[in-house]
Amino acid sequence: MKRTIVTSLLLSAALIGFTGCASDQSQKTDTTSQPPPEKKVEKPKDKRPIDQRLTIGMSKDDVIAACGNPKGRSVNSDGGEVWTYNDAEKAFIPYYSLSGGKINFTTVVFGGDGKVKSWSTSEQGRY
Repeated sequence: MKRTIVTSLLLSAALIGFTGCASDQSQKTDTTSQPPPEKKVEKPKDKRPIDQRLTIGMSKDDVIAACGNPKGRSVNSDGGEVWTYNDAEKAFIPYYSLSGGKINFTTVVFGGDGKVKSWSTSEQGRY
């Protein structure tokens, strides 16, 4: 009696295990007809400081392309905008600030027409 129960349990476990290995051909996708995905070629990142990448008259899209998204944005009552950039994430690198590393702050001022009017840059040591 015990052999029959043990045998049927082992047989059931084996059947359950084998059904998990079975595959359904209808779920298989045909990858031969699809072209391989294209790899995007990224431009090398501009290593110059932000203030050297800016020129008077640049549009907001040009500034984002040259400098990336700003850390902060504010709008003036005359319709102009002020964008701020900084590299404060360097302060989290061990000993960066303690060894004399400076944090760069750049403020870009746009006129009401959406073009760069001016900018200013400053450096600040954390300690």
